Amino acid sequence: MRRVSAALIALLLAAGAARAETADGVAAIVGDEVVLLSEVRDAWQAYVSKLRAKGESVTQEDAMQLRNQALQSLIDEKLVGQIAKKQNMAASEEDIDESVKGIAQDEGVSVDAIYAAAAQQGLDKKAYRNQLGQQITRMKIVQGAVQGKVHVTEDDVKKLYDERYGHAKPGVRIRVLHILIPVPADAPQSQRQEARELTQQLRDKAKESGDFSALARKYSAAPTASQGGLTVFRESDAPPEIKAAIEDLKPGEVSGVIETTHGENLFQYLDRFDPADVPYEQVSDKLRAELMERQTMPAFEKWIADVRKSRYIEVVAPELR
Repeated sequence: MRRVSAALIALLLAAGAARAETADGVAAIVGDEVVLLSEVRDAWQAYVSKLRAKGESVTQEDAMQLRNQALQSLIDEKLVGQIAKKQNMAASEEDIDESVKGIAQDEGVSVDAIYAAAAQQGLDKKAYRNQLGQQITRMKIVQGAVQGKVHVTEDDVKKLYDERYGHAKPGVRIRVLHILIPVPADAPQSQRQEARELTQQLRDKAKESGDFSALARKYSAAPTASQGGLTVFRESDAPPEIKAAIEDLKPGEVSGVIETTHGENLFQYLDRFDPADVPYEQVSDKLRAELMERQTMPAFEKWIADVRKSRYIEVVAPELR
């Protein structure tokens, strides 16, 4: 296992990487574990900060809903961890080593460089490996939970092929993943700088995790966010600043932060192709994986909802009930 899969990392990130340094009270009891009020506060404040960085206003009602979402995500994280422990599916040191090596290989850097990049984000080697191990563990559980419940037929794959390639006009296309952090045209420089800093942080996170699409789903304001930022455009139609930023990238590499009239942008370059020359056999596996990814999260949500019903969960903090 090399890395956390694109289908599920959005859930893992939503659970929150931040952890409280002090136990300032219990928010909820989940089986034989607790969720701390400080954990909820940290995750909640992170949600609010990210929305504000996108230029979105957050009302008091919105903030309360985000706090409830933070609590639920943390509860689900506990549930997944408990199931992993019971089924002896925790990530091994070998799993973590392989994942780090895979990320380093894809980035074209050394393993030490990956740890150095994590350190710049405030994660020492041990903390980075622990976080990655948690993500791998949860991925194993989630994949096992939905295995057999996600079905993609050959007709489904052929239909997507026809939509994407079968009726396309000749001409080279560029396929990328895209993250947009919007900035209004009349925004003050301080707001643009804040958006740029957030986008740079997302770039660093994408290089660390190896999962650009999950970050696109969570943070991007582009119309393609729900598809993990997947965007295809004609090479001849690409804006000059974007074309220049990605023209020398290798597959899998991430661009620098690109400022456009819409805001701050990141791109992960995937490939170039002419749809008129792409045979079905060449892309069928990739299209099938894409369709399976679309179905995985709804299947997992149904599974975790059933798990909640079968486990002892009590929200004990009055303000969270």
